[in-house]
Amino acid sequence: MNLKKALIPMFLLTLLLTFSGCASQEEPQSTAQPSVLPSPSASPTSQPGGMIDEMLPDMTDGPMEGVDDALTPAASEQPAAQGVTTVSDARKAIDDIEDELERLSEVDDAQVVIAGKDAAVALEFDSQYQGGVDDRLREIIRERIAGVISGVENIAITTDQTLMEQLEALGDRLEGAADMADIQSELNAIIKKIDSSVA
Repeated sequence: MNLKKALIPMFLLTLLLTFSGCASQEEPQSTAQPSVLPSPSASPTSQPGGMIDEMLPDMTDGPMEGVDDALTPAASEQPAAQGVTTVSDARKAIDDIEDELERLSEVDDAQVVIAGKDAAVALEFDSQYQGGVDDRLREIIRERIAGVISGVENIAITTDQTLMEQLEALGDRLEGAADMADIQSELNAIIKKIDSSVA
C-alpha cells in the first residue's frame, strides 16, 4: 500500500515534467537568413513591387518573364464556365441529378436535360404522394441540382407526361450529340412550354 502511495505521486510528477518540458521547448530560430512564408490571405505573386517575382524568377514567371506576375491574371482567376457547356458534362450531370431526384420519397421517376445555364425537370410522383410541385419541392430540386453542378440558373419543373416524354427523347438524342447548340435550342423550346403551362 505504501508503495502505491509513493509511486502514484512520482508518476504524476514525471508526467507533469514531461508535458511541461514539451510545452516550453521552442524550435531554434535562425537569424542568418530571412524566411519568406506565404500568408493564407496573400499569394507570393501578390507581394508589392514584385519582390517575390524577382527573388524566385523560375517559380513565378510565366510566359511573360520579367513582368510582375501580380499584374497578370493566373489561370485560376479566369472566370469559370457556368452551367453545362459540353456534351460529356451534360450526360454526367443529368445522370447524377436524376439519381438524386429519384432518391426523394415523393419522386418515382425523373427526366432531366441541362444545357448551359438552363435545366428542365419532368417528374413522375410516387403513387402515395398526393401533393404537387410546391415551393418546398422546387427548393429541394434546386438544391439537388446545385449539389451536382453549379451555374444552372433557370430550372423549369413539370409533371406533364407529354413533356416528360419529350425530355426523355431529348436526353436520348444527347447521348449521340456532338454539339450542345441543337440540344440548347430544343431545351429552350421545352422550357417555354413548361413556363406557359405554369402561367
